[in-house]
Amino acid sequence: MRLDIALVVLSMALAGPGRADAVPDPEGAAEATLRRTILPNGLTLITERDEAAAVTVLEILARGGKRAEAPGKEGLAYLTTRLALEIPDQAKARELTERASRWATAVKGDYSVIHLESLTEHFEATLDVFLEILKDPLFTGFRIDRVRDDMDGRRKVESDDKVDAAHLAHMRLWLRPAGYAGSPFGEEAALKTIKSRDVEAFFKAYFAPDNLIVVAVSDMEGTRLAGLLGKAFGALRPDPRAVRTSPPARASEPRGDRPLVLERDSKQVCVSMGFGLPPLTAKTYALARVFENLLGKGPGSRLWPLRAEERLAYTVSAQATLNRDGGLLEAYLETDPAKRDAALSSLEKALADLHRDGVGPEELAETKAVVKSEFLRANETRDRRTGLLGFFEAVGLGADYFDAYPAAIDAVTVEEINAFIKGAGDPAKATVVLAGSSVR
Repeated sequence: MRLDIALVVLSMALAGPGRADAVPDPEGAAEATLRRTILPNGLTLITERDEAAAVTVLEILARGGKRAEAPGKEGLAYLTTRLALEIPDQAKARELTERASRWATAVKGDYSVIHLESLTEHFEATLDVFLEILKDPLFTGFRIDRVRDDMDGRRKVESDDKVDAAHLAHMRLWLRPAGYAGSPFGEEAALKTIKSRDVEAFFKAYFAPDNLIVVAVSDMEGTRLAGLLGKAFGALRPDPRAVRTSPPARASEPRGDRPLVLERDSKQVCVSMGFGLPPLTAKTYALARVFENLLGKGPGSRLWPLRAEERLAYTVSAQATLNRDGGLLEAYLETDPAKRDAALSSLEKALADLHRDGVGPEELAETKAVVKSEFLRANETRDRRTGLLGFFEAVGLGADYFDAYPAAIDAVTVEEINAFIKGAGDPAKATVVLAGSSVR
């Protein structure tokens, strides 16, 4: 069943718009469109041509992210990244919106990101606006207070969601020693301690050109796009006084009760189990994606019978959070409070069966087909593709891993995935979190 679904999705992905080299050229003349250049100022520039639409997507990634925040300054990376993109002139903001330009920010475990999208005909003008801000952002107390208030609101929304709350709990239990734990929006007490000098120092250190990665996917001709971006970002200069430091490892918190119970105002309960994953390599990334998929990604996965046959869940899923120095795999379901205990028991049994018995050649082949087809479909859009190219570069796998990824999935053997599951997927060592209403 999984293989049939995968073949349908794969054929759709190959038929639709996507990478120029997704289907081999019959004459062998397809030209590689991915370019990677290191500018004289140390900035990494990655470009790719996609002629499917007259739209340009650009991401500016600053290595560091959540991991770079010093203890007691949680939220500093997001606060700085938002302020680096704040448009001071409302008329200019309206102009960009009228031109259908869009922008956003995010903070991940290993990097911060500024995301821009624009019609290609307006791209140069859009880029000029944001580069002017990036060269000399304003870190005033008023601006910091305004963004801080917004972060408090976002963190509350995140905390109120049962699935997000369970995710953050697992992250704290597994990844605090590596510095990845906690919300990207920080904590209220920590945010109050952040001053303008902290923001300015973080910006100068982590948004220095030799620490930046710029990724752009556009219908613009490759040489022209690379030249335009090389000239624009090549003009950035580092501050010689800036210092990037490696925050010390943080003390690990005790696991505490198992399960950890989080009361939330919700009609359902999120029942979840978390597993620590090893640091990223090309091999562990592929193994984690196979493990994630065979465990809980759609019909045919190991968790699917809990929904389709046992009727214990509205949704079942597995989600991997992958960082350079360690990651997390969550297996979870959403169910009625009355079914909580039965659902947890079945979830634990499914994971124990997988850990004990592993997978065979047929199940692995089906899972690999699904992983590759979903990868193609998910990355048809240039915003997703731009983001994944940047992620691979930022975590040290290199942007060219994007093209190598399907072969890396093909190369996963039965012995490798079963050894990975044995090492990382022991349910006896998993964290267990129950989040929702009336879960006690």
